Amino acid sequence: MYKTPQGNVGILVSESSGPLPFAEVAFCRRLCIIGARHGLHVYVFCLSWIASGNAAGIPAYTFERGTWIRKWCPRPDIIYDRCLVHDRKQQLRKHRLLERLANEHPFVYLARGLAGKWAVYQALLECPEVAEHLPETALYQGQAQLDQWLQAHDGEAFLKPRNGTHGKRTLHVKWHLPRDEVRVVGRSGRNTVFRRRFSTKRAGLDWIDRFTGRQPFLVQPYLQLNSSDGEPFDVRVLMQKDAKGEWSLTGMAVRAGRKDSLTSNLHGGGTAHRALPYLIRELGKSEGKAAEAAIRKLSLLIPAYLETRFGRLAELGLDFGVDRQGRVWVLEVNSKPGRSSFFRIGDPETARRSLENPIGYARYLLLSKP
Repeated sequence: MYKTPQGNVGILVSESSGPLPFAEVAFCRRLCIIGARHGLHVYVFCLSWIASGNAAGIPAYTFERGTWIRKWCPRPDIIYDRCLVHDRKQQLRKHRLLERLANEHPFVYLARGLAGKWAVYQALLECPEVAEHLPETALYQGQAQLDQWLQAHDGEAFLKPRNGTHGKRTLHVKWHLPRDEVRVVGRSGRNTVFRRRFSTKRAGLDWIDRFTGRQPFLVQPYLQLNSSDGEPFDVRVLMQKDAKGEWSLTGMAVRAGRKDSLTSNLHGGGTAHRALPYLIRELGKSEGKAAEAAIRKLSLLIPAYLETRFGRLAELGLDFGVDRQGRVWVLEVNSKPGRSSFFRIGDPETARRSLENPIGYARYLLLSKP
């Protein structure tokens, strides 16, 4: 028997052109089922649907008796924001629509998002225990700066969009002396791998400047984060607040890309593995365990520290690199993390907790309301 709902939780996701008009269908279905078991009414909605709201509520989708049903739902008490926006115009539209919704019915965010990769990097630089694990990072400012960077970093650089996701539009730039040629390996906006070769550094820098366009990019050293087989890999850690409102490490998994790829992201065709066995295989027993322990220590430190800078959070995806010397690098912090890695590695307990925790924390917030 499902319990009587104690509140309305709206999952805000992006629109989709698929069979159902919203993204993350499987994820949302699982949350709706778990929510009902915990006495919550969980439904799915998109930004543009807010404007259609009336006295009956807002148009949304619920998962009931094994099927999706479109219906009018009460305005949410809690919003679980999974909707990604990539530019200033979209951000303003999102803010305007959610402000309208809040005026119609006050709600609480399950968590606020982070302010972007550059702001997160600058915040973490001020935490001494984390700063030593951060790769040097700069805002891309044009050809002259990148030229100086290549000269100072053994002819290599890694560029990524400041607000990018899934490894899209990333570049590995390599300047070859004495021929002065530049080679670029990158991922397109559709996440396909491409290669370019330029006979002069000037031609390469010109092309990179056109590629970045008006979109803000970050520049970092190109770190050798490959396995012994030449596969790029990273370690994804999912940190979440639980039903008691406390941070816990939900799971840890390695994501490995193909040898010919630039990144390890699963959206780019990568594979997932259990973290500790993979690290031991690559680094040896002692170094592998040490790297895993360092990742665990940093993972338990970062969320609470970021909350002091950006406000209350609910879950974070932390991406770590491990080089051939066993040094651990903090690569990314994502406030809207995926969890497909934990379904792929055959760890049902971690996969279950990754879904239970947002619902448990939502219930905690509702019960904590004055």
